[in-house]
Amino acid sequence: MRNGRWRSSLTAVALATLFLAFAYANYLRWQKTGHPVGLGAVFLEGMTALLFVVRRPPEETSSRSVAWLSAPVGAFAMLLARPVAHPDSGPLWLFEALQLAGFALAIAGLGFLGRSFGVVAALRRIKTSGLYGIVRHPIYSAYLLAYAGYACENPSARNLMLLAVGSVAQIIRIAEEERVLAHDPEYRSYRVHVRYRLIPFVY
Repeated sequence: MRNGRWRSSLTAVALATLFLAFAYANYLRWQKTGHPVGLGAVFLEGMTALLFVVRRPPEETSSRSVAWLSAPVGAFAMLLARPVAHPDSGPLWLFEALQLAGFALAIAGLGFLGRSFGVVAALRRIKTSGLYGIVRHPIYSAYLLAYAGYACENPSARNLMLLAVGSVAQIIRIAEEERVLAHDPEYRSYRVHVRYRLIPFVY
């Protein structure tokens, strides 16, 4: 029990350190360029880190190594991203707008999910209303939107690689999550009615 608390505390400290480094790097670039850099991505990652700490204990958690590997990579890979020397704000700050849209979508999804949010694939409370009536994983859709906006605003080999790795990890994470959720009859019925996982009419 004590070891479990230590692991949780160390994980929280490590996550907070990564987030603060990411936020600070974007803040410094904002100071130099005179316009916000990575604003939506910083909000999204900060919210994700907070929810990781206060999440509800799951009823069932995957024991598969691939689930435990893909989950933190999908959720937090972009904390390793950094702003470029001359960020591309796009027309009318388009890329920043994409990040903020992703953050807003995540907030809306969490309004239905609440403390049932999890990182590793686990069975918590099944949600079927609101955005969950459109796609089965709207918060992951929000990640994709915000991360793509950040990588487009800050195009570099490092950031594009992290976007690719994080996106692949999210797809694996979805598959692992649905493997666990499929044990619930309510979820099996839900996925018949909501066909798409991430992007309407695509996937």
